[in-house]
Amino acid sequence: MFDIIMKPAIVAITRNGASLASKIRDAWPGGAVIHLPAKFAGAGEKDTRVIRGGLPALVARLFARHESIVFVMAAGVVVRLIAPLVKDKTTDPAVVVMDEAGRFAVSLLSGHIGGANELAGRLAALTGGQAVVTTASDTQGSLAVDTLAMRLGCVVEDMEKAKKVTAALVNGGKVALYAPDMGAEATSRLGPLPPNIRLVSDLAELLEQKGDAAIIINPSLLPVKTVKPLGPIAFLRPRSLVVGLGCNRNTTADEIGLLYFKTLKANMLSPLSVKLLTTVEDKKDETGLLEFALARGLKIRFISRKRLLKAATPSGKSEAVFRNMGVYGVCEPAALIVAGATGLVVPKTKSKNATMAVAACRW
Repeated sequence: MFDIIMKPAIVAITRNGASLASKIRDAWPGGAVIHLPAKFAGAGEKDTRVIRGGLPALVARLFARHESIVFVMAAGVVVRLIAPLVKDKTTDPAVVVMDEAGRFAVSLLSGHIGGANELAGRLAALTGGQAVVTTASDTQGSLAVDTLAMRLGCVVEDMEKAKKVTAALVNGGKVALYAPDMGAEATSRLGPLPPNIRLVSDLAELLEQKGDAAIIINPSLLPVKTVKPLGPIAFLRPRSLVVGLGCNRNTTADEIGLLYFKTLKANMLSPLSVKLLTTVEDKKDETGLLEFALARGLKIRFISRKRLLKAATPSGKSEAVFRNMGVYGVCEPAALIVAGATGLVVPKTKSKNATMAVAACRW
């Protein structure tokens, strides 16, 4: 959960601020990049950048490039600097403001999803100061849906519904938490739950709940009619699916995309739960496949023929594929290898020029 705050950008504009920024940079695990006026930036200092073109231009660049920013200066100055840049809590970077003495670390923006609350706490521990966190769920010892999603590495499907469920939690409402495929590692990340959250183990038990809201952590798309009586529901999608793909040479991105979405929909699986794609190493230059992955923001893991040849092909061996590629299958064995699974969630399905299979991995 600390990945997003491992290497923050730190901005200071005074001599004392520069001193604190340097101390944080030197002590921060993984390092940090500090931005200072030329007169305070020591020549040759590691990870030190001179502020050029003015603060507004610098902050605009940092907003686009960094996932966390620490300002050592007055909070009012920071508010004015970031105001034109703030867009959405799911994309804005974490912003923390500190005074020059390091007495306070104020979580100013993206406290939950962005990790500013966590960042403020770590900075305060580093300087011997006090973290200032004002989000209601944290001050009341409750739990926000977006914090839970960050903790578990899930994607929030609908932020507006998530806000309604968080409001129910903060106001003491009874909320059911349904996570049928949660392993021991994910369960340990839950930590202690507030008393108004009840963890339920199966769908029947969930539907029997008489509460104010629900949180469902599941890659499966449950029918709306089934869960409608539960009130506002926050769906969190775990990144727990690996999609294996195979295709003929010069298969278009459109054909691959059509097969991809059609297969997921037919099997009631959320695209938000797809962690990555995988295929044979021969497809490293397959334009349509690369274009599709780029459009979806998904990485592709390429598997050697040797490994594919040794892996299972649950739907049967294809002599045609063997004659062409030297392996008996691509999409199924690739998905199984990358997911570390012994069985498939979705066996091989195909279009004219492409094949697809889905396996589940640990989350």
